[in-house]
Amino acid sequence: MQSQEVKVKPIVNVVLKSDAEQLDEVVVTAMGIKRDRKALGYAAQDLKSDQLNKSGTTSLANAIQGKLTGVEVRQSSGAPGASSQIIIRGARSFDGNNQPLYVIDGMPINTSADFDTGSSVTGANYADRSIDINPEDIETINVLKGQAASALYGIRASNGVIVITTKRGSKNNLNKPSVTISTNMSAQRVSRKFERQTVYAQGDKISAYNPSSSSTWGPKITDLANDPVYGGNTDNQYTAEFGKHEGQYYNTQRAKAGLDGWTTPQIYDNVGDFLGTGFTENTNVNISQSLNGVNYSFGLNNSYQNGIIPSTGMNRWGARGLVDWKINEEWNTGFSANYSSTKITSAPGANDGIMNVVYSAPAEYDLKGIPTHAPGDITNQVLFRSTSFVNPYWWADHNEYLQHTNRVFGNAYLEYQPKLNWGDGFTLKFREQAGLDIWTSNYADVKEMGTTSALLGGEIENYGSQHNVFNNLFTINFDGRFGNEDEWGLNIILGNEFNDENIRTWDYYASNFNFPGFPTIGNATNLASANEYTRRERTVGFFGSVSASWKDQLYLTVTGRNDYVSTMPRGSRSFFYPSVSLGWEFTKLPFLEGNSVINYGKLRGSFAQVGQAGTYYNNFYYTPSYGGGFLAYTPVSYPLPSGVSSYVPYYVVYDENLKPQNTVNYEAGIDLHLFNSRIKMEYTYSLQNVKDQIFSVPTDGAIGYQYMMTNAGKMRTHAHEFSINAAILQSKDYDLNLGINFTRILNKVIELAPGVESIMLGGFVEPQVRAQAGCTYPNIYGAAFKRDSEGNMLLLNGLPQATGDSQNLGNCSPDFTTGITFGGRYKRLSLATTWSWQQGGKMYHGTNMTLNYFGATKESLPYHEGTMVAEGIDEATGEKNTVEVSKQAYYQEYYNISESGIYDTSFVKLRDVTLTYQLPKMGIFDISVYGFARNILIWANLPNFDPESSQGNNNMSGYFERFSVPNTSSFGGGLTIKF
Repeated sequence: MQSQEVKVKPIVNVVLKSDAEQLDEVVVTAMGIKRDRKALGYAAQDLKSDQLNKSGTTSLANAIQGKLTGVEVRQSSGAPGASSQIIIRGARSFDGNNQPLYVIDGMPINTSADFDTGSSVTGANYADRSIDINPEDIETINVLKGQAASALYGIRASNGVIVITTKRGSKNNLNKPSVTISTNMSAQRVSRKFERQTVYAQGDKISAYNPSSSSTWGPKITDLANDPVYGGNTDNQYTAEFGKHEGQYYNTQRAKAGLDGWTTPQIYDNVGDFLGTGFTENTNVNISQSLNGVNYSFGLNNSYQNGIIPSTGMNRWGARGLVDWKINEEWNTGFSANYSSTKITSAPGANDGIMNVVYSAPAEYDLKGIPTHAPGDITNQVLFRSTSFVNPYWWADHNEYLQHTNRVFGNAYLEYQPKLNWGDGFTLKFREQAGLDIWTSNYADVKEMGTTSALLGGEIENYGSQHNVFNNLFTINFDGRFGNEDEWGLNIILGNEFNDENIRTWDYYASNFNFPGFPTIGNATNLASANEYTRRERTVGFFGSVSASWKDQLYLTVTGRNDYVSTMPRGSRSFFYPSVSLGWEFTKLPFLEGNSVINYGKLRGSFAQVGQAGTYYNNFYYTPSYGGGFLAYTPVSYPLPSGVSSYVPYYVVYDENLKPQNTVNYEAGIDLHLFNSRIKMEYTYSLQNVKDQIFSVPTDGAIGYQYMMTNAGKMRTHAHEFSINAAILQSKDYDLNLGINFTRILNKVIELAPGVESIMLGGFVEPQVRAQAGCTYPNIYGAAFKRDSEGNMLLLNGLPQATGDSQNLGNCSPDFTTGITFGGRYKRLSLATTWSWQQGGKMYHGTNMTLNYFGATKESLPYHEGTMVAEGIDEATGEKNTVEVSKQAYYQEYYNISESGIYDTSFVKLRDVTLTYQLPKMGIFDISVYGFARNILIWANLPNFDPESSQGNNNMSGYFERFSVPNTSSFGGGLTIKF
């Protein structure tokens, strides 16, 4: 901020203004080391607290969307606690480990989900553990994108590092504590509501109403009273029993629920009725001070959410404390501690999802008004579909998916900086830091008796995990200046890091309850399984860094780290990773100094090599379950009938020479500041060569294993990042600022293992996301439309045909992404906006595809009646197609082929907008009020839904969607009081 002179008055009102000319900015880099930004030879981007906390979000991922180059944020849905993924410079690991390392106040923490859905498409969307981080606690986020920036963290940082510094006491608060109280409330609605067709009723063909069909290809709703089987105007079994009911039709579900079966046809908004208005409230209290060498900050926070789906929500409580104490001129100490308790109730998605039923509910069916079960029997559901599906209101009343996590993390440190007799330009610092990250997560998936025909007895699964992580970091830091006028600078860092993680997981499953209303393991007659697992991982690293500078314009840094990793096979656990970076501030050249146009310019380049070990090594035995084959019709049971317990080795064998995945990164870039830094530009190009990917390949079953985990495969990533920030206008009373960031990432699989052409990364039986040798990455593969060599569709009997083998249906990665931030201030009123633009990229949208097949979309309206002759080639004759078919038959056949579910994910969004007013100072109080909105405008090629909604948190599920909870728009306001 700019320093300002003000006249002394009884009351002084000051509005701080940003300083466009500030160059000597200090950033937090690897291992918590603070360095001048100009000394870095690699790209690093940061965000301040006022850029994160303006839109009332409870999610760190949401807070940074659209604000950083090279950073992709995948938010799976608008459900409270929904999973998210942050990926830096593209996904490049086949096993799904593409998340960056998070470091909070010097302590590395785990943000992965406790469980994921793997390659499955059922169950709950598990929250990732970044949900435990309160965005309001953050002072700055610095993103270390390239491997040169993160190499000192070693094997855990191959995907980049997000360095978070939490709020501290201000040195300006010397006489009294500073207290900040902030609260905001907001309402959430579906960002893009599915508008179904409201012309045609439930049924499989235009001539007949069918009250148990999944489809809405039936007669017009206005003609239901004339239906030959259920119409009140016609002679049928119901009018024979109850008499004619002119203008009405008989609804069997109403009768089953105890209501009058006769009803007048009308339209119901089933989607709007079920997806209600969510509510979010965030409250934060912080007290801080810096006095007599002690800097402290303590805070409490609560985030409460009700979801748009009934009975879903999140409640997160948190507390934090941070103390820095300068004991004397030589000794410093301090600690950072954080606690969070997060409870989430969520809804299942995909094949287990309730949104399947909500979206496909016929317009004439009163999903909300008809009771969910027969009178007196909650296990006897009432629904317009077969009993293999669950009524969503019944699910909300009787079933639940629960997640509850208690977490504590933080660290304490001790620093010693002895007095040196070498001169003022030399310092030597010893620092010891020890940290803990401990959390326990408990999950419960409860399905009451009568959930579906397959679960008439009900089931319950209680499972969870406990993590105990200890991290110890010791560093020695030497800094000195040499030569004439201290033209040479030297910094040397030596250190050791020890990380030990103990993990315990458990899983108890039971089914068939004795009676309804008490879905617990104690009420179940069948305790089908009870398992517990333990796992321990340890990494020990030794590292060093040497940085040299000349005349504060040329900067060279060389680092090296050697990690010893327990998760790799014996004899192959030691790995060394180097990096080198160079920065040259060329505007320090004599003929450029004082230039009125280019006042700052730096060229930078780096090379780095970093590995990724993962948690692949599972060397244990388990109790098998085999079918009887042709010798018997019953499975072979264990223990054996003799009582002898029997076990077999884990079905994956490990290459004895297995080693970490290796990423070699080359990076080059330029930074320019123009017109006294009113305009700041950065461009970075990076090339990443990833080899020795770790994945399983099939083996000969004769050796006793199905797969071998081995190193194979190469991938190459090109990334282009450009950003520009302009202070368009600046004055005492107003300012106007614009920021644009652009990212283009190109991934290609160079090769896989010998004999392996592709590997599945996620999805369904078909389609799937796969890594294919010689192709861009990642791509969707599945059944495509049959075409001739000229691209014409091949038809059989007038209908589309699917290819017999899986085809490449499109690349998931966008062509580019752009974020635009625009803001301004007029006196006490300020405005901040963030826009996002994504161009290109494909996804499989199973919801659109299925609803089209059901005839539920407005797009299907022209195909409900009549016949057509489709364009294409008759496969039998090789001539232009002349076969006339019903429009419905053509449409359903078309949307029964996976290629019809592939959609472009291009969009433009108004990501967030915040309007803030700073009230005049009221005694000791500084008060600001603000209103905000998120995701309120969207233009997308994808019909009906938000293209950022996706399947969940597993490897490539962000490129699949099938009946997930939709994304939301938020509107709200807040108040901040400081005194």
